[in-house]
Amino acid sequence: MRQANKTHLHECNRKFIDVNFSQELKGKEKYGEPLNPHNKNYDWLEMAIEEVVDGFKYLHAEQVKRERIVAKIREIIQYNTNILAHDQISALLDQLEGKQ
Repeated sequence: MRQANKTHLHECNRKFIDVNFSQELKGKEKYGEPLNPHNKNYDWLEMAIEEVVDGFKYLHAEQVKRERIVAKIREIIQYNTNILAHDQISALLDQLEGKQ
C-alpha cells in the first residue's frame, strides 16, 4: 500500500474515532446515558433510517452550496485577463467537480 493511501486510511480512522467520541458525548448529554442497545424505548432501525435521510440532506445541501460557489468563481475568472491564472483556476474547479 502506498504511503499516501496509508496516510489517508489513518486520517479516516482518526476522523471516525473523533466523531464517534464526540457523538457519544452528545448522546450522553441529550439522553443522560450512552446508547443502550437493550433500551426498548427506541426502534434502532427507524432511528438509523432517520439519520441516513438527514445525512443525505446534508450531503445534498453541500453539493448545492459547492455548485453555487464554483459557478460564481467561473463567472469571476471569465473576466480575468491573466490566462495562466484562469487556466489553473479552471483546472482546479474541474477537479473539484470531478471532471478530471
